[in-house]
Amino acid sequence: MNVFNEKIFTIIWFWLVFLTITNLKSVILTIIRSHFRQFNYAYVANYLDLYSKRERFKRNLLLKRFTFDYLSADGILILRLISENISDLLTSEVINELWNEYKKMSNLSPTNREKYHRSKNTDQTPQDQTKNVQYHHS
Repeated sequence: MNVFNEKIFTIIWFWLVFLTITNLKSVILTIIRSHFRQFNYAYVANYLDLYSKRERFKRNLLLKRFTFDYLSADGILILRLISENISDLLTSEVINELWNEYKKMSNLSPTNREKYHRSKNTDQTPQDQTKNVQYHHS
């Protein structure tokens, strides 16, 4: 019985070593991806290109602002998690919707931007508005 337990624990030990190495690889890749901005830019540009072949993103400056200022590192991390856990198609659709929203916002002047956000809030139900108020205060 002791030999049997020893073999089981040896297999478990190798499995844990394998999982540790895999986890460390994933952490290192995530850190590298989040610190090198060109990876994030290429990631977003590729998904936008997949979704819309018609629009060739000649606005590189606007796309860079979208990637680095609007999405930032945490938004891109969430998009990568969606891509890895759900599907590339859904990620492409989400990025495209965010891009369209950003294009609308970037065409607005700073004074009209507040009106735009207020009009978006009036389109919501009163329950959604109270949720937004609660989130803003916490």
